[in-house]
Amino acid sequence: MDDTIDFLETAANCSLFHRISAYMTAELRESGHDQPEGSLTVADLQHAHAIFACRELSILGMIVVRLPADAEPARLYRLWIVPSARRSGIGRALMMQAERFVAGEGVQAIEFDTGQDLIPAVALYRSLDYKEKPFLERSPRSLLFRKSLASFQPEFERPTNTP
Repeated sequence: MDDTIDFLETAANCSLFHRISAYMTAELRESGHDQPEGSLTVADLQHAHAIFACRELSILGMIVVRLPADAEPARLYRLWIVPSARRSGIGRALMMQAERFVAGEGVQAIEFDTGQDLIPAVALYRSLDYKEKPFLERSPRSLLFRKSLASFQPEFERPTNTP
C-alpha cells in the first residue's frame, strides 16, 4: 500500500463535503460538543474551497478554506479526519496544505475558531504556531486561532532560471 497523501481541491459546495460535514456534525453532537454544526454559513460555503486528503481511493480527511474578498484573513472550517486515520499526521498535513493554498493566493493570515473541549485539535493548532484567544462572541468555551502568513515559506521552493 502506498503511504503517499494526495490532496484534492474543489469548490466546497459539493456532495462529498455535505456528506462528510453531516457525519462530522453527528459525531460532534454525540460527543456533547456545544456547536456541532460549526460556524460555516451557506453564504461562506459559496465562496469556499474544500481540500480533501486522499490515499489511493480513500478519503482520509477534509478542511474548508474561505478566501477573503478584501484584506481580511482567510477562514478555516470543518477540519475532519476519518476516525481510523486520526493521530497519524493527516490533520497536520491538511492544515499545512491549507496554509500553502492561502499563501499562494496572496492572503496574509488565517483564522478560525474551535471549542476548547476539542483537546487534540487545540494541541495541533498550538504546535503549528497559531496564536489563540477566547472567542466569547461564539461561546464561553470557544477559542479563536490566528496565524500570520506574511513570512510564509513554502516547503519546496520552485527553481528559478538564472542566466
